[in-house]
Amino acid sequence: MRWRKPRPIQLVAIVLSVAAAGSVLVAFNRMSGFMGRTKAEPVLVANVDLRLGNTLLSTEQGEAEARADIEAGRLQLQTLAPESGRTPDDEARARQLKQRYGVVWVHKGGTPTPAAHAFVDAYNRVMRAEIERRHGRAALDRLMPKEEPATAGDAHP
Repeated sequence: MRWRKPRPIQLVAIVLSVAAAGSVLVAFNRMSGFMGRTKAEPVLVANVDLRLGNTLLSTEQGEAEARADIEAGRLQLQTLAPESGRTPDDEARARQLKQRYGVVWVHKGGTPTPAAHAFVDAYNRVMRAEIERRHGRAALDRLMPKEEPATAGDAHP
């Protein structure tokens, strides 16, 4: 088999195909995406915690803080009631319980929100379990108030 000399139409086809491939490569090169010669634009990525307004995060934080306080040796119970609404009997009872069991009542300030209630409830739930474990159920009954103190917005006739 002998090699044949290409016809002129075949030469034109070869030249045009090489020119087309070259023009495609030039176009890609100008678009700066060819062969990684330019830096890619940074992609903006953000993490949004949708639990921020949710009580779930406050519950987790309350439980974690209670465990940390227990490990540090602090026994505390928290309340959202204002400190100004305490009677002298309440203060005497709080002093006695602190001396006898080492439990301190902490009054959280500010406006009570669902997240604040979730935090305090979770904190107190973990702390009550530890107080009951250390001092027994009778001590826990003495620590907990018989009624929840009324908030500033509640008025009972």
